[in-house]
Amino acid sequence: MLSNEGVSSTDSTQYYLAIDRWIENEAFLQSLQNADEEEYLKIKSRASFYAGTLARFFIEENQLRNELDTIVQIEEIETYYNEHKQEFILHDYIVKALYLKIPKEIDFKSDNVHRSFLLKNDKDLSEINSYAKLYAENYYFNDSTWIFFNDVAKEIPITKYNVDNIVLNRSKTYFSDDNFTYFLNIIDFKLKNEAPPIDFLKDKIKSTILTHRMHELKIENESKLIQRIKDENEINISL
Repeated sequence: MLSNEGVSSTDSTQYYLAIDRWIENEAFLQSLQNADEEEYLKIKSRASFYAGTLARFFIEENQLRNELDTIVQIEEIETYYNEHKQEFILHDYIVKALYLKIPKEIDFKSDNVHRSFLLKNDKDLSEINSYAKLYAENYYFNDSTWIFFNDVAKEIPITKYNVDNIVLNRSKTYFSDDNFTYFLNIIDFKLKNEAPPIDFLKDKIKSTILTHRMHELKIENESKLIQRIKDENEINISL
């Protein structure tokens, strides 16, 4: 018996849709069986093979995750970085920057935003943060994290400006279009066609190292896993 007891209204809708789709599929299978028994058996065989493949994937992934050593030392990351620098060459600038976007009709000069965004004084950042919470359509600032310049500038209409000049000159500028005023302060940058700092790549390198470990573990354990599954299910093939 099927029941949806204890599920939310949204989940309940999805539940009934899934049941309805299952009923439709079973009806199609029954119609095919009545019309063409041979083709029906072929489809059932394919479905069974596909289900077995999914089961194998699920069991393998669970076992590998349980056995995988997920601790990656900083020395491993540094070694991988130094040995694969050419793989990480930048095709876009990465920057540390402040970006602020506010509706054009707001009088930002009365609040000295055009000065505070320069971050020349200790209090400027807290004032910009407070202002952004009240008025910003979008805001970004994290001086400890590198970010692709294109990610910072994707909402800024800078097509008529020279991006190289903006970044390389560590521009501190603001300008408006018909709807918004944009503030941009490039605090630091790393050149295109160079490898970025290792801090920018730590998560990516760690993920790559773990992927390699997983692959090696799979190769080492695959035959043992297959034999264990066969033994558990008393499968013995003899010629």
